[in-house]
Amino acid sequence: MKNNTFFLGIGLSVIGLLMTIWPAGCIQAVVVLLGIEAIVNGGYQLIYTRKLFTDTTFQYSVMIRGMISIVIGLLAVFLPLHFAAAMWTFMLYILAVYLLVSSVLLLFSIGKLRDSSVDRRQFVLEALISIVVAIIIFMVPVKIGTTLVRIGGIIILLASGLFIFYYLKNRPEVQEPIEVMDDISGNLEKSNE
Repeated sequence: MKNNTFFLGIGLSVIGLLMTIWPAGCIQAVVVLLGIEAIVNGGYQLIYTRKLFTDTTFQYSVMIRGMISIVIGLLAVFLPLHFAAAMWTFMLYILAVYLLVSSVLLLFSIGKLRDSSVDRRQFVLEALISIVVAIIIFMVPVKIGTTLVRIGGIIILLASGLFIFYYLKNRPEVQEPIEVMDDISGNLEKSNE
């Protein structure tokens, strides 16, 4: 457990350092990660969620949401890699619009699930998180966003320093074995005391 604290501190320090030194790259990584999440989520919608309820309206709304998710995810992953840096900002706003549209479709699907035995809490939570992330993306301009990423990086660096300090301060001391004479046989034995 103590080693986990140390490695967590090292990992956080690397992430914090990257966020502080290279905030634009971290934002680009977030866009790509959101794109990958959108692709996976879209596939999950098409394969599993669509089959939760037999209502055709529910199934069509889930299919539309899944296909939009896959298309936006592919755009987020591949489009900015081939075009100028301005595409990152454009793609970030497209992801925000996608999150809002996806939330509306998800809320519609949740309404359709009202009469079924399917647990809807995870879908409600997903819709709320999508709406909050979309609002944050729209409210925070890109220049302020890079500043916020740098501030977040500094906070993460400080937290990682605390993790490493905690590990170093509380690590177990290693005791050297001492030699003890066995009373019966007269042989030397090593013992940890």
